[in-house]
Amino acid sequence: MTEQSRKTQALADHYVDQLSPWAKATTRQMFGAVALYRHDHVFAMVWQGGLYFKVDDGSRKDYEAAGSHALGYVSEGEEHALKSYWEVPADVVEDREQLQQWAERAYHAAVKSAKD
Repeated sequence: MTEQSRKTQALADHYVDQLSPWAKATTRQMFGAVALYRHDHVFAMVWQGGLYFKVDDGSRKDYEAAGSHALGYVSEGEEHALKSYWEVPADVVEDREQLQQWAERAYHAAVKSAKD
């Protein structure tokens, strides 16, 4: 495991701990990121020091209003974005209760997208 992978996993473990009063979440390495799961649904990703929650049409506007952005990466010199995962605003990350509320919405978005 690379140093970056260890840091990403440690950050993911921190978020799992922060979310533990809300639900039991597990982690899994995924393409250099770490995915957070609840009941086999990926509701969050930790990538390059940021926490990204799954969004849907209803929740995306809150991320946009907070000045957030979609998870982006560069592959073979081209920029890409996972438009269904948006970075959780810093004020939400720093407030455990609010983080859990946003995680609940992200989980529902993940469940909903699995049914579509």
